[in-house]
Amino acid sequence: MLEVFEKIGSVAVPVAVGMYAMLYLGLAQVYVVFGITPEQAGLDQATIFGRLIGTLIELFLVALPGVGLLIALGWLLNLATRGSVGRLVHRLREQPWIAATVGALISVVAYWAYFGTLWELSGGTLLVAVALVAVFGLLVPFRLMRRHNTGRAGMKVLTGALFGIGLGLILVAQMVHGAADIAANGNGNALLQTVGFQNQWATVGDGDGKPLNKDNPDELFLLLGEKEGAYVLYDCGKQETFRRSIEGTTLGRIEFDPDFSDPETGEVKACGYALEAQDSGTGEQ
Repeated sequence: MLEVFEKIGSVAVPVAVGMYAMLYLGLAQVYVVFGITPEQAGLDQATIFGRLIGTLIELFLVALPGVGLLIALGWLLNLATRGSVGRLVHRLREQPWIAATVGALISVVAYWAYFGTLWELSGGTLLVAVALVAVFGLLVPFRLMRRHNTGRAGMKVLTGALFGIGLGLILVAQMVHGAADIAANGNGNALLQTVGFQNQWATVGDGDGKPLNKDNPDELFLLLGEKEGAYVLYDCGKQETFRRSIEGTTLGRIEFDPDFSDPETGEVKACGYALEAQDSGTGEQ
């Protein structure tokens, strides 16, 4: 049992590194949706590092019981068969082609996520691209690496890193989707909150407390952050990001992840309504 946990630990580190790299890029893409960078929202490298490490710890805590359950089931199955399952697994691990195939199937998750999210492939095209990478780009090299002990160790690291990158890309796609949802109607998702993106909205006024939108004093603006004495805000109505000095701005009612749905109909008003009103006024003239 101790040997199993040692092997899992040797793979968990590259998985975490791969996921961290993708989550870091994903957080940057979240702010790109609003036309800024994380640094322009007041996030320094230490803050980003702390948030993403917290995300990895939370994911680890969620995954650990599942891994432990699988190990316990394997141990019980091996016990029930008087060691037959353990001996079978050991013999299979000693077969180079089988070990290389398992490693290729795990590693190809990265390319499945890469082709599906960044290249936007789907259906048969996605399957063909993934199969070609798995056979010619992973299976054969992994088989050759199994010839030496150093190659086996390298295969573990590479498999873990690619698997972490694949999981990270899947999470990045969900993060960007959540950011686009916020920019479109104000509703985020749980994953964005996990990585530290605060879906925080507030009523905004000038230095004298007068609302920025006099026609709708209760209108909420997304507070993206603050830097160099200025708030970075997102106007849902105009779908634009802007800065206002802290001294000349007052924040009123502040809400986390507010409900923008109509209490009567349940429908959510899409952002950009101020632009639609301007277009309607121009058309009438």
